[in-house]
Amino acid sequence: MRKFFAVLFAVVLAAAVPALGQDKAAAPYKIDFEPARDVTLSDKDDAGKQGLFVTVRFVITLDGAPETAGVEYKIIIEEDGQRVKEEDVPRPTPSEDLSVVLAMDTSGSMKEHGRMKQAKSAAETFLDRLPSKAECGLILFDHEIRPPTLTPVLDRGPLVAQIRKVEPRGGTAYLDAAAKGVDLLRNTVTGRERALVLMTDGVDINSATTLEQVIQKARQARIRVYTIGIGEPGKLEQVNTTLVLDHSGSMQPPAADEDVTPKIKALHTAAARFISIVPSYGRVSLIPFSTAVGTPKEFTNNKATLTEAVLKLSPQGETAIFDATYAAVATLEADAAKGKRAVIAMTDGIDNSSRRRVEEVIERAKEAKVPLYMLGFGRPGELDETTMKRMAAETGGRYYHAKNEKALLDIFENLSIQLHDDGIDEKSLTQLAHQTGGRYYPAKNVSDLSLIVESVSKSILQKSYEVTFPSLRQVRDGTARNITLKLVRRSGELASNQVGGSVLFGANTGIHGEEVLATKKAGYQTHGVVVAEMSPIVYLFFLIVIGMLIALPSMMKKSSAS
Repeated sequence: MRKFFAVLFAVVLAAAVPALGQDKAAAPYKIDFEPARDVTLSDKDDAGKQGLFVTVRFVITLDGAPETAGVEYKIIIEEDGQRVKEEDVPRPTPSEDLSVVLAMDTSGSMKEHGRMKQAKSAAETFLDRLPSKAECGLILFDHEIRPPTLTPVLDRGPLVAQIRKVEPRGGTAYLDAAAKGVDLLRNTVTGRERALVLMTDGVDINSATTLEQVIQKARQARIRVYTIGIGEPGKLEQVNTTLVLDHSGSMQPPAADEDVTPKIKALHTAAARFISIVPSYGRVSLIPFSTAVGTPKEFTNNKATLTEAVLKLSPQGETAIFDATYAAVATLEADAAKGKRAVIAMTDGIDNSSRRRVEEVIERAKEAKVPLYMLGFGRPGELDETTMKRMAAETGGRYYHAKNEKALLDIFENLSIQLHDDGIDEKSLTQLAHQTGGRYYPAKNVSDLSLIVESVSKSILQKSYEVTFPSLRQVRDGTARNITLKLVRRSGELASNQVGGSVLFGANTGIHGEEVLATKKAGYQTHGVVVAEMSPIVYLFFLIVIGMLIALPSMMKKSSAS
């Protein structure tokens, strides 16, 4: 008997092993699918029909094995175990007919850690790796889109020339740049694969376009967005700043012989630039001063209100920089807001009107742990640089000298970047990429940029596919649902090898001669109230219990009466 079972096992094993080997060798495709990125929800489909729709994206690539004649390969999509879609496997031929736009961050923060140099090199690598048939356009941006924007063309020369000569400045408006890139790609020849590559090192602080608007535009135009985040993810810590601005009578003439603009006008421009770079988590209070200190403005993130207040400043009176700086520290203490705090105090002269001594100001700032960033504007002989350097050094701040209008603008711009820029908005960059069928690439080490853009260029060449279907459960009840993506194989041979509906040699089997070659699973959850489902028997049980509780008092009365 033992010999019989041993021989039987050997026969079954001999039949199964070759079949399993054949199964593996006969799978010419593989699926690139990431659940967190490739399953998204929407309230309407591309035709505008309302409802709860699920979109599944995937990339099919060749896996090295030859295709078998007479065999069908299918993509099966299931929701909670029920089939909702079946598609023929698309032939995965890399597309060289591309239209691509590169949107590159050139903001002031790109000066740090050699980012601009590495980004320029990476951009040229990216252009070089694209197929010769691919069209490519270019958008350079800081707090605005920098002219000229270059529409997609075959010639890379104009793009390289613009990249090489650009210098970093200003804030960050990558959402405006992304929206512009989508517009450029919309006007390209139809039938081409289209993609936008966005490279940035900061948080968007200047765009008029919202993240949701960019995603909607890209999805409607079927444009994939690939995002590259340079640096570490930001903590988005709140920053509270008081701007202490001198508008004394000496602010009337220009700061230097080469300037023609009055100092007060140069201050208007520079302070407005500082305000324009403040992100949504930044708050600013304005304290103007001359002979006396003006009433501190309420802390706000309203850029229009702050800029309007700055533009109203006009030259008059003497200089009370110590009193104004002391008031700025006191204002921050009274506000008692969480997050970083700083005072930026600018003057073009020597204090001649304050009641406070410099020692009092320094002591108050040290007790409050508020750094003083002191800024002298104008000719060195007209400034008390020694005192301002002391105020900055003893409180953990820094002293700056702006000898002319341009230097003042640069200092205010760089100060705003240093105070507010603590990293990239990784959440928004990931969302922008995932919801448009692209991918997010973190570049924590700037030296990795060139390798990353090579990966981006390879990913763009792969065709992505998406399938949208109405959810089987249209109610948003807050429950989790499961999505399964299967790569299956069908053939007449498989059907003939079935016994009782199952393929003899395969554990991964389906119906009607269908063999599952690969399975990818994902889940999603709708926002809403979870509604519990109960059997009717359970409801009947609770009704009986409630009826008994209602009847219990009368039953107890009858019992006591008897």
